[in-house]
Parts: sequence; C-alpha cells; structure tokens
Amino acid sequence: MTVEERADAGVHVVAVKGELDLATAPDLCARLDADRSRRLLVDLSGLEFCDSTGLRALLGAASEVRTHGGRFVLVCPPTGEVARLLRMTGAGEWLAVHGDAQSALASLTR
Repeated sequence: MTVEERADAGVHVVAVKGELDLATAPDLCARLDADRSRRLLVDLSGLEFCDSTGLRALLGAASEVRTHGGRFVLVCPPTGEVARLLRMTGAGEWLAVHGDAQSALASLTR
C-alpha cells in the first residue's frame, strides 16, 4: 500500500493505492489519526483490494473526523472490488462516497 497526502483548496487529500488489509491498515490508521483537519478526503480510486480491517480503519477515521466537527468523504469508483465491499456491508450508506475526486472535493468546498 502507498499513501500520498496533499492539500487541495483547504482539504486534506489522502490517496490510497494498492491493498488495504490486516497488514497495511495500521499504517493508514496512524496517518488518519494524526490528521486534525476539518475536511478530509480519502481517495480510494487506486485501491485494488480492501478487507474488513481496512473498512474498519475507514469507518473509524470517518467517525473521529465527524466527532470533532469535521467532514469526511471517500472517492471510490462505482465498479470494482472496493465499491462492491462498500455496497455489500452497507458502509456506502453511512459514508459519504463519491465516484470521482472532483465531485468529492466540491462537496467539501461548498
């Protein structure tokens, strides 16, 4: 797994690529836990695989950001294994999921 971070229009963008699983989720958790921004966009468009541990990391991060008054959105293309996981678990109903980075960023900058 690789993680790239940048700021875009006052939004902290975290792009995750590769596989988010039991071995890599702790690294992502540490990065997201260290983030105290009020607006966080996690881009999963480069993610090839995500297991339940990875999903738990994303749900936990979203909960933390919201608890502290922030906004959290995911970018996940509507097809593929990660989108399927979000649909099957119902996590897509609880998380703000956008099909592309442009619409996700727009939702945080309004």
